[in-house]
Amino acid sequence: MESAATFDARYFDGKSGHAQTASVRVGRDSLLIDAEREAVEWRYSDITLGPKNDVEIRLGNRKYPDAALILPASAHEALDNAAPDVFSGAHERKKMTALVAALVFGAGIVTAGIFFGVPAISGPLAERTPKDLEIQIGENLAAQINTFLKPCDNEAALAQITPVIDDLAVKGDVGFPIRFQFVRAAAPNAMALPGGQVMATSGLLDAVEGDQEAFLAVIAHELGHVRARDGMRAVYRNAGLGAALEIITGGSGAAQQAVLVGGQLSQLRHTRVQETAADETAMEILAAAGHDPASLARAFRAITSHDFDAEDRDKKQGKKARELPTWLRTHPDTDARIEASLARQSSPGPLPLTVEEWNAVAAACPAKDEENDKS
Repeated sequence: MESAATFDARYFDGKSGHAQTASVRVGRDSLLIDAEREAVEWRYSDITLGPKNDVEIRLGNRKYPDAALILPASAHEALDNAAPDVFSGAHERKKMTALVAALVFGAGIVTAGIFFGVPAISGPLAERTPKDLEIQIGENLAAQINTFLKPCDNEAALAQITPVIDDLAVKGDVGFPIRFQFVRAAAPNAMALPGGQVMATSGLLDAVEGDQEAFLAVIAHELGHVRARDGMRAVYRNAGLGAALEIITGGSGAAQQAVLVGGQLSQLRHTRVQETAADETAMEILAAAGHDPASLARAFRAITSHDFDAEDRDKKQGKKARELPTWLRTHPDTDARIEASLARQSSPGPLPLTVEEWNAVAAACPAKDEENDKS
């Protein structure tokens, strides 16, 4: 039987700052570390991949968060062969780097790559982005958006609606854990950020009023964007080549900041093709969960009616136009989408929440408090 690869390494036990010399054997299920003071086994399922360069690879361990193991770069092939799911981050970055390099050289000039090439390959880039990285980007974007769209911290209401949304996500096989929140804004809106971050505004709750299914239809539409990774596509499309390279290389400088700024709420819009696909996914999810797909049409109508009424009130009161785009203002061909939804009408099953439970959710984030927050 072929012997396991062995490498010299430096081992930090997390109890002191002293680096112990160690011999590391790459086993089938774990790394066997024979250090100066102890012999330990690190199972691959517990290992985290840290910074690496052409000289060394740094590993961590979830069970021992203060410990670290530093191996020579020559160990990469053996590690990747032993546990590709753990050590394949380098492969993913190489693939994306090759895509971007081909784009840049094929276009001939960097400017052409920025303004034409990156949008064209935003789909392949999104598909090849490691999911844990997309989740982190989504969390960063959500934190930035929450600086001007304040969350409604109603834990009781979230405890009621979150399991319902999670069930929709399971039915739709969206591929990410969903982090849902209500945010306070008068405009009826909902959005899906990269990595499963989903937001709905207080204005949306006002618009759908007592129609629980219409609200869930909007959420199902956003889950369609999550499944298609449209939020990640929008980040690549809007951030430009420099930001894409920053993500690929794992940097944290100006280019990564450009991703966060470029991915602000006003930039996370989708194409007509993506919107149509998200509608189809929404109706598929609603049917699988026992809801009427035609509830998506009711959502369109409720939001349209609410939006026009709100605009009339603003004009009469002399208020400036909202800075936040409404859900339908960035979604074209509303009449055609209503017809498509009505064509899929079916008999709905029982609603997941009782009238009392839904009323508690609907009252969790009143839009009228938005003005109080600003005062």
